[in-house]
Amino acid sequence: MTLLILATILSPVAGSNSVNIFPAGSKPYGLTYADHIENFWRWSLHIPANENPINDTAGVECAIGQNNTNSSVFYLTFNNGGKSQRSCEVPAGKGLFLPVMQVEHSDKEDKGATVDALHAGAKKDQDNVNSLNLKIGDKQYKYEDLYKYRIHTEVFDVVFPNNGIFGVKEGGSSKAVADGFYIITEPLTKGNYTIHYSSSLICPEPDPDCNFAQDITYNIIAK
Repeated sequence: MTLLILATILSPVAGSNSVNIFPAGSKPYGLTYADHIENFWRWSLHIPANENPINDTAGVECAIGQNNTNSSVFYLTFNNGGKSQRSCEVPAGKGLFLPVMQVEHSDKEDKGATVDALHAGAKKDQDNVNSLNLKIGDKQYKYEDLYKYRIHTEVFDVVFPNNGIFGVKEGGSSKAVADGFYIITEPLTKGNYTIHYSSSLICPEPDPDCNFAQDITYNIIAK
């Protein structure tokens, strides 16, 4: 099981620019939100742990696997809990993909899990989300605005590398299911953007490993 939470963007070079987000249920850049979510997990899971942007506190690795692609979106990432402050250069003209709160279950991490078990685990995890926040420039989105963006995907294929993220040591193909709250923005124009997203979940049963909170700040420089 992979558990993840939000990000807050407070930057040393504050960016006042704002950008709109695509409505829930729309098809940003010709793909459904679920399509984008599956592509995000395929990208993030295939990067070794020592290079993975999820583990990068400063944003140095933010563009790994995203250079020289024809993707219409640039993926930002969650962290493994706590606060992160990152700076990242992004090509102008691309939208941002923001995992405000997210989880992924795969049969690489939970060996022998059935597809039904992957679905059930992902749903149960995100059913416990109790806070969601997002700010892009001067645009503020609260829990009630973001809750309608929850997506639970169908099962999809991913490939882990050796020494992958989430403790996966031996790489290979895997089945995965994702759930969570994801936002996609309209294309960025050139300039600086301050993006802050955060989220948390608290499980009803006493399980300290289940509770999670994340707060991430990005200074985005669109060039």
